[in-house]
Amino acid sequence: MNRAPTTNGDASAALARGGYDAYFAQLEDRPSDGSVPVSASSSGASVSDGPPGSEPRPPEHGPGETAPAEAGSSPPQNVAAPPPGAATSAVSAPAPQPATAASADPDGVSDGELAELRRRAADAHQQAAEAERQAIAQRRQQGMPGPAAAGSTGHGPGRLGAAETGPGPAQPDAGIAPPASANYSAHANPAVPPGGYSGYGASPGHAPAHATTDHSRVPDRIHRQAYDTTGRIEVLPPALASAELLAEIAAVRQAHLRSNKGVRGALNKVGFNLGLSPAEQRAESRRTQIRRQLTAPYQVAVVSVKGGVGRTTTVAGLGSTFAKLRPDRVAAIDANPDFGDLSSRTARHQFGLTLRDLAAAGERLDSFSAVHSYTAVNTADLAVVASPWNTDSGEALTGDEYRRGVEILRRHYNLLVVDCGTGVLDSSTSSVLHTSDAVVVVTPATVGGVTGAVATLNWLSSHGFDQLIGNSVVAIVRQHPVKPTVDVEAIEKLFASAQRPTVQIPFDPHLAEGGEIDLRMLQKETALAFEDLAAGLADDFPGYLAEPSGGDPGAMR
Repeated sequence: MNRAPTTNGDASAALARGGYDAYFAQLEDRPSDGSVPVSASSSGASVSDGPPGSEPRPPEHGPGETAPAEAGSSPPQNVAAPPPGAATSAVSAPAPQPATAASADPDGVSDGELAELRRRAADAHQQAAEAERQAIAQRRQQGMPGPAAAGSTGHGPGRLGAAETGPGPAQPDAGIAPPASANYSAHANPAVPPGGYSGYGASPGHAPAHATTDHSRVPDRIHRQAYDTTGRIEVLPPALASAELLAEIAAVRQAHLRSNKGVRGALNKVGFNLGLSPAEQRAESRRTQIRRQLTAPYQVAVVSVKGGVGRTTTVAGLGSTFAKLRPDRVAAIDANPDFGDLSSRTARHQFGLTLRDLAAAGERLDSFSAVHSYTAVNTADLAVVASPWNTDSGEALTGDEYRRGVEILRRHYNLLVVDCGTGVLDSSTSSVLHTSDAVVVVTPATVGGVTGAVATLNWLSSHGFDQLIGNSVVAIVRQHPVKPTVDVEAIEKLFASAQRPTVQIPFDPHLAEGGEIDLRMLQKETALAFEDLAAGLADDFPGYLAEPSGGDPGAMR
């Protein structure tokens, strides 16, 4: 198969000599029949290697290249010499020839239309290069780095600034003029919009120099200011990342506590998923209130001016409830100087150690295990310190012994519940009241018991214990299973007028036995009553220390 002759020439040689304009000029000067003119000094002539009369062989090099000289051969003689006075280093572009109907392209495009398309492409390329040069000059005037610096760091030759950094492609001679038919106006070029290319602004005060434009280089990438974002990228703004808004985001199906009591508990056993009942929710809230954190030792005194009203029973039930539901250490102290039987209602020490023995040990007890050895622990993990009274003792507990014993206990126990005697004027009872933070006044559901409770509150107020009255709770104990003869609601209204909360402790057969109290043996109403009493006292627990105390932990307040 015969190979069709090429008409495009060698682009690389044309670019090296004169750029795109010279390349397009030599194509425009080529006849439509594809023959090579003899007058073209840069085109290769036909060479005859055979004998005379043989058909000439076409050159192997391109139309725009010069045939390489062979060794021992003379230069071709059929090449026309340039006219006298013409510069040998300059290549002048021939004037465009008018298109005629005879020179029409076989595909339907004439040489004139092809030349017009090439001229438009050259104009667009020149306009883009000129606009880029002006943009780079403007950035240099503003002090910004341009692509010239990038060309010196390995972007390759052909970029702007290659003249400073190293040799690049051959630049056209300054004496070369653009074709006479080329119009460098943006408005005359339909390929360029009337307003020019967007983003390519001309530098003020710099006029375009068309004569020195390099048409052979490819336009470099324009560095736009809009992409210089050095700020920190945030996934979410601070307003949407607040803890309050994030806390509201929850799973669609959250896990919840399931009821295991009553009808709800029975339905849950057969496959239902029912939550806690309102009563169970109140119980959970109450126990959470009892577990309120303590940041300092807290002491609760349980007092009554009458004996046999259930004071020791209240201390045992209240202390056991605190010890069962709280994670810290809770201790109950029997400070009754007379016949104290708190150990008989909770737990007896196996060696018979009492509060007096603890106070006598003094500074020798430097660890929790040493102090804990003087206590007895019941089934609710309540540590109990017994009263020193027995049949062989000849002296009652004094206030000084109590203060020394409590000072040791405060170092290792967070919550202390103290059983006071009936005589508020006793030395030990006075020391208990001076070192306490709250008080529980116990009264039976009788007229005499209510009268004694009111007298106790009045005595505390008259002797400077107003802080105890502000943190006091009245416990109404029902000691008989029958309905009381007095109206309990009237008793509650009486203490409510003094802004004092009240808690009813119902009759319970296990409490009436008189032996050791086990919370697991109590009725449901009785256990809830002790939890209500503990929750009422926990409301007054200090949440934090306002300032460190400079005195001793067990000092008088």
